[in-house]
Amino acid sequence: MNRSGNSFTENQPSNLAVNECVRYILCQEGSKIPIKHCDIRKHLEDNFGAPRNLIKNIITNANSVLKNVYGYKLVQVDAKQSQYIVVLNKPCTKSMLSTYNNPQHRKLLIAALTHIYMTGAPIKEDDMWKFLTEAQLMKEFDVEKKKLLIKTFTRQMYLKYIKGRNDTFFFEWGQRAEEEIPKIFLLSKMSEAFNVGPDYWAEQYIQATSNENNENNEDDE
Repeated sequence: MNRSGNSFTENQPSNLAVNECVRYILCQEGSKIPIKHCDIRKHLEDNFGAPRNLIKNIITNANSVLKNVYGYKLVQVDAKQSQYIVVLNKPCTKSMLSTYNNPQHRKLLIAALTHIYMTGAPIKEDDMWKFLTEAQLMKEFDVEKKKLLIKTFTRQMYLKYIKGRNDTFFFEWGQRAEEEIPKIFLLSKMSEAFNVGPDYWAEQYIQATSNENNENNEDDE
């Protein structure tokens, strides 16, 4: 029995500790910054006296609650540092999946991801600024929005900002975007905008439908 009144058997975490783990994960997810395993462990040890050898079980049980009650799941994004993100358990391809609350930031993010996806290759930094400026989503010297892409979206793992040759930087899709945003959703929006079928872009269509089929197969297992 710990100081909070939670009892732990040798291999069984308490329900209170599991529920607190769920609460902590959902609160931390609001920032979209990956959640560190060590921070979850410290919170449970400090507030519930959870034995270190049960932390893994608590997180596993919390993940089950996230899936069955809230429709989310934990995804490990950095095995070395043990970091997690929270994404929808069963993606919906008919709407924007992101729980990103700021609509202007969301619009900027989706435009950047769509540009990368439709190009089929990493996008040079200067080309990204040109595209977003021409799309009237940012001004030519908009430092704040550039910082949003370079720092905020990369920390949240929606984008990767990678240095190439000759000090040239590129943008790619980050792991959160891969997990959270179906490519078929972006392709359907392009289809509506240009009044053509989504299979007009053959390569992107094959990739998008292949990803969707793989996700459906995983759900059936």
